Amino acid sequence: MIFYKNLKKHKPVEQKDLIFSVFEDGIVSNKDDSVAKPTACKNFYNLSYCDGALKSGLGFRDLQVPSLASDLENCHSFNFASKLDEIDGIWMQKAFQTSTNEYSYNLLLMDSAHKIWQCLLIDPTGGWVSMRSQSLKSFPTFQCIYRIADEDGMAFFSNEGMLYLTANSEGQYENVPSMISCVVHYDNFFGITNKNRNALVYTKNLNLKNWQEEGNSTIEFLDDRGMFTKLVAFNDYVYLFREYGITKISLYSSKNDFSFTHLYTSSSKIFENSICVCGDVVLFATRDGIYSFNGNSVNKLNEKFDVYFEDIDNTHCCSACNNGKYYFATKCKFPDEERVGCEEGDYVNNVLFEIDVNDFSLNILRGVDIRQLLRIDNPYMSKLCACFYGDNKQRVGELVMSGQTFASANKKCWTSFKTDLGFEGKCKKIKEIFLTTSSELDVEIESDSETKILHFSPCENLQRQCVSIKGQIFQFSFKTNDAKCDIKKPKIVFDVEK
Repeated sequence: MIFYKNLKKHKPVEQKDLIFSVFEDGIVSNKDDSVAKPTACKNFYNLSYCDGALKSGLGFRDLQVPSLASDLENCHSFNFASKLDEIDGIWMQKAFQTSTNEYSYNLLLMDSAHKIWQCLLIDPTGGWVSMRSQSLKSFPTFQCIYRIADEDGMAFFSNEGMLYLTANSEGQYENVPSMISCVVHYDNFFGITNKNRNALVYTKNLNLKNWQEEGNSTIEFLDDRGMFTKLVAFNDYVYLFREYGITKISLYSSKNDFSFTHLYTSSSKIFENSICVCGDVVLFATRDGIYSFNGNSVNKLNEKFDVYFEDIDNTHCCSACNNGKYYFATKCKFPDEERVGCEEGDYVNNVLFEIDVNDFSLNILRGVDIRQLLRIDNPYMSKLCACFYGDNKQRVGELVMSGQTFASANKKCWTSFKTDLGFEGKCKKIKEIFLTTSSELDVEIESDSETKILHFSPCENLQRQCVSIKGQIFQFSFKTNDAKCDIKKPKIVFDVEK
């Protein structure tokens, strides 16, 4: 028998390790695939970064309130579905009780027939929901806490006038115009009416029950900054937000002595429902990102996740700020073809962004159809709450780090950019992957020639799986449908041509 030498030449290879330390860095969605780092995150949702790992992200549970102010740990929820066919709006009512010399705090809710219901935020009744008013015939154009004649109340403005609710009474005032925004500043009332959004109404009459058109002043700006959208009392001034700009209003001793300073002109429309005071800044969104305003200048908050705000649909957006974080619920497209949560059917909004005002870190809750956000803040609790469209339209939820929306676990995903692993033009072979996971986990590895999905089961120990996938360009995705997760220490081992 004759043996011949194997004359086929094999290209030499060098083994390399790729460690996904990106779990500590957050998302960098504004980069191009060709310039992004191999470990950079292009897209993630329903996860959070914590201690170098991917853990359970944002979620909602039913609003919990204590029975007693002296026992804040003993909480219960409400069965709103027994009284309301759907929840179209939620507001917090704060009222001073002269009988007890203390403030009371209630949650007001509106159903589809525009009836107003209420429940106690310190609730010894065990979850009682009661009717508060049947006076409104349409959804209010604006709502705010207002004080008239040393009595705390809630003003609901609509096309039928103003509904004024106090702790024990209510009144309908048809002569009051439908405001879309108003503030009281140094005993002066400023408002924008629904009928003329190019005019600012000013009056010293703070008793809106006795509204008199004759005693009011009106200021109009007919320039390219657009219609008036919102008034904000901030940093000892009143700021007028417009579709494409911000104007500062300075008021002097004379009733009609005003000074106006146009501080900012935007090239992109400012979403009026995104405007929110967060500590010492006002945050707002446009079609090209999130901006902060400190009373004098405007700065873009963070460009790393601008891709989420491209061609965004803000028609039904809403916002709130709580505990140093800005929350913005809207409708946007994600850079994948997945359908998550509410995206499986018809929906209005599909995402909630949580942005830390201090370090600009981002959390994303995807697949939840939020109708309205509300900050509940009193001496007993500080919570971000929401009401919803769709399947959860009869619930009020409070935001928690649960990884699930009520009883349904949120689909979670982390995806890298398409990367050459730092070796451009060379063929690579992914050999194996190491990681630790506390949940069921799928790791999808896609190359320019093939795709493999590897399944990992929950285990406290480090796990290893062989891969054997070749290519020049790769993309890595970590996906789980479990509510609780803890994914850490991922390491990819690969060979590369010399």
